[in-house]
Amino acid sequence: MIYTLTLNPALDYDMYLENELEAENLNLAKKVNYRAGGKGINVSKVLKNLGIESTALGYVAGFVGDFIVENLQKDGIKSEFVKLDGITRINVKVNGNDKETELTGVSPKITDEKLQELVKKMSDLKDGDILVLSGSIPSSISSKIYKELSENVKANVEIVLDTRGNLLQDNIHNNLFVKPNIHELRDMFGEKLKTKQEIVEKCKYFLDRGVKNVILSRGGDGALLVNKDFVLEASVPKGKLINSIGAGDSMVAGFVAGFVKGMTIEDAFKLAVASGSATAYSYGMAEKDLVDKLYSEIEILKEKL
Repeated sequence: MIYTLTLNPALDYDMYLENELEAENLNLAKKVNYRAGGKGINVSKVLKNLGIESTALGYVAGFVGDFIVENLQKDGIKSEFVKLDGITRINVKVNGNDKETELTGVSPKITDEKLQELVKKMSDLKDGDILVLSGSIPSSISSKIYKELSENVKANVEIVLDTRGNLLQDNIHNNLFVKPNIHELRDMFGEKLKTKQEIVEKCKYFLDRGVKNVILSRGGDGALLVNKDFVLEASVPKGKLINSIGAGDSMVAGFVAGFVKGMTIEDAFKLAVASGSATAYSYGMAEKDLVDKLYSEIEILKEKL
């Protein structure tokens, strides 16, 4: 079984404007979209679209939490959330003339008691399961909670880590893969990292700490996968950027789906890029038909490390 963990879920409310967002003015939307959000939840949704079952773990609170559970049930996704006091956050994204503005809500507090309730749920993981740890960590718990949870898993489980900055560095623990984007990698090392060679050298930081694969998204410049044996570079399939939110999560889901299906690393990476692109070119999360179409357009260049 695949388990996705979202410590910081949200109701994602996306607004698409006719024109660019104007401060101190009435802005009319031409389209709106709202859905259960949070990086782990996004992974579960794309996995479902690709025909792979998963269980969503994490925290929910209040009427927004109820919506998230109902939204996942509607999509046929199993969830085992821990309930908190308060209200799960609402995130708003405004897209006007291809410019995106994001507003992020405030998360409810996670008490020690509720943290232990989650730990107990995760004790059910078994050999062969996959655990996807995605997104930010609420300030009410340890900033190294992903690593602590990983160390607490007694079974032989593959663990995926997708977070950013110091949280990424501090929570590495024998991961199947990590997935920073190029901006996060540059911020992490404080360098411009313009060439592929410079990027690959920085990816070795993760490999030296036990990470098996590093998947790096570079927007319009394609994506890289780096491990101790080789470097893969994927081209970008053609399409119009509509929605960047969830594209990285879709890449995670695509690679996990390929891994579960027994694909080669190359083909799983190709599926990851196709899934990420399918979300970027859609108003919602990646749908299988578009993923399959884009998959056939992607070329992979393989080089020895």
